[in-house]
Amino acid sequence: MRRTRSPDGHLSEVVPVRGERAAQPTGAPLPAGIGESEFKIAMRQVACSVAVITSRAGSHVNGLTATAVCSVSASPPVILVCVNKGASAEAIIAESGVFAVNFLTEEQHLVARLFSTSKLSPEERFAEGRWQPQVTGAPVLDGALASFDCVVENCIASGTHNIYFGRVVAAESLDQEGLIYRDGSFRRLAPVT
Repeated sequence: MRRTRSPDGHLSEVVPVRGERAAQPTGAPLPAGIGESEFKIAMRQVACSVAVITSRAGSHVNGLTATAVCSVSASPPVILVCVNKGASAEAIIAESGVFAVNFLTEEQHLVARLFSTSKLSPEERFAEGRWQPQVTGAPVLDGALASFDCVVENCIASGTHNIYFGRVVAAESLDQEGLIYRDGSFRRLAPVT
């Protein structure tokens, strides 16, 4: 399923054009792919920046810790986030059509732990740090390494996750050291000598 933002501001499904086909590979058949366990073991070796994705829909607010976040385009500014369909914040992002990406500093590892702990209430998650709305109303963490306030332009479902593409409507950044996640642990960035 693929969703885009309509002119009236709502997310809508996009149906493929009748008769349109996906490109077919030529030559040998594609391999079946690797298993989930093998994939997770390999991905644990990849060091990633740590971000907290937040959203607000009316009085409902929530967030999650994520490492599957990246820039898509600088013109116009677009960022993508991959959100598990079962995450408590996913329904809020889908309903509101907005989210904020808060990349964390090394000192904000407790914020990362709170937002990655399942079954915590939103009040418990937002207890650490000072959170303020920017343009969209999604909570932005004061003192974050970089924050991007976004309006959802597109959503693509892929396996267990929804991939949200957000047009950046506000941004802030600081010159700090970023929090890193690798092999199941939060880590500090150190220069190579």
